[in-house]
Amino acid sequence: MTLLGLELSDAGILVAGEKPARLLAVDGQNPESPGFAIPDKKGLLVGNSAVNRAHLFPLQVINRFWDRLNTEPLKQKNRHVQNHAEIACAHLSHIWEKVKIHGDEMIVAVPDYYGREQLGLILGMAQELTIPVKGFVSLPIAASFTPCPDAMLLHLDIHLHRFEIVYLHQGEHLTRENSVTVQEINLEQLYRVWVESISEEFVRSTRFDPLHQAATEQALYDRLSDALEIFKRQPSCLFEISNGTDSYHITLLLDLLKQKSEAVYDDICRLILKMRDEHGKNGFMVLQLTHRIASLPGLKDRLSEIDHCEIMELEPGAGAQGVLRFWRQLADGKAGHDASFFTSRPWQKAETEIPPTISNKTPGQIQATHLLYGDVAYPLSEKPLFIGRDRCPTGKGIHVKGQSVSKKHCTVQREADRVVLTDYSDQGTFVDDRRVDGSITLDLGRIVRLGASGETIRLIVCMETDET
Repeated sequence: MTLLGLELSDAGILVAGEKPARLLAVDGQNPESPGFAIPDKKGLLVGNSAVNRAHLFPLQVINRFWDRLNTEPLKQKNRHVQNHAEIACAHLSHIWEKVKIHGDEMIVAVPDYYGREQLGLILGMAQELTIPVKGFVSLPIAASFTPCPDAMLLHLDIHLHRFEIVYLHQGEHLTRENSVTVQEINLEQLYRVWVESISEEFVRSTRFDPLHQAATEQALYDRLSDALEIFKRQPSCLFEISNGTDSYHITLLLDLLKQKSEAVYDDICRLILKMRDEHGKNGFMVLQLTHRIASLPGLKDRLSEIDHCEIMELEPGAGAQGVLRFWRQLADGKAGHDASFFTSRPWQKAETEIPPTISNKTPGQIQATHLLYGDVAYPLSEKPLFIGRDRCPTGKGIHVKGQSVSKKHCTVQREADRVVLTDYSDQGTFVDDRRVDGSITLDLGRIVRLGASGETIRLIVCMETDET
């Protein structure tokens, strides 16, 4: 059996599969399929097809079916569907048709606010569509990879119609301890505020109002998505909209969107601090951000102003890929065919596997040759390899950014037949999640974490070209 991992959010459903795990195209060539639907003559348009027409036919748009997943009759009568669950089923079918060639079993990472009713409805849809759903995992649990044993771990996410903050307790198991859901903070609201602000800039600069016509309003929303991507790299962009034979443009500043979001970001910060106060956690705090909330312009800068706080940005689809990494461990010993729902998971990292090409040797016989950080392997020698936030004066070191990473955090060097790590940091250096007291001998495959950050370094072997 081949597993697929599905991350459920009305802002965009993602699916991961194959080995190594990667995000799959779920809607045309797109890796995300947002929770939008529009009725047409033949049935329903769902996902990106509906998003691309949402402001052309605003009275027909339905985008709360995943948020309000239930069987209550729709207020707006429709001959194709009777309730939100039927629309969600059509959307899920659209995605399954695209990804089923990659796998034959599915694990679903669900938002924290989902309860038994929603899980039961998803199982019902899956049975109707012959999708073999094997189980569910709370999305914050599924998306978490890096233990932060000396910090309070909070998971932040934003959907089309709500914001979530989840406190994850770290012990032998990672467990959902508490959560807050706020419907007043959501992506739909933020996008509308930004669009109205951009429209005001067009009126001020060109006297053209893109919100006056449905076609140019749709174009404004389409261009906004492109602008948000550009703002990840630069503080301004050229924003252009065509209306018939005429074309209008403005220079859109990142600062405008940040200014219009200040009140929302302040509310998010207050919720974080309230969660910390309620649990009596006055020490270091790690904020785990999904890609949805990390992409909000200016939010990471605002969160970084919180005292004693580190930001850990998750990759897109971290929940979808996460369930593929540890599902076998969760499902082990679960007999029967019932789908289980997990709100906790073991929080001990598995021992690193020795590469198959050297599996006939014992770990003690294998000499580590490099430290792997990101995609770069740094060679080990008798001279200390400097690791920290400051750049090494000699140029031979690993430059690591992060609030909890010290200027000179640690060094790693070869001593005879040993590799020795020496800690110089304030926030601590952890080897397989155990804090280093002074110095420690590193074995092959050990994972080094710097402070409460998500920055990790691994001890590896680079094989000789003639070794098999």
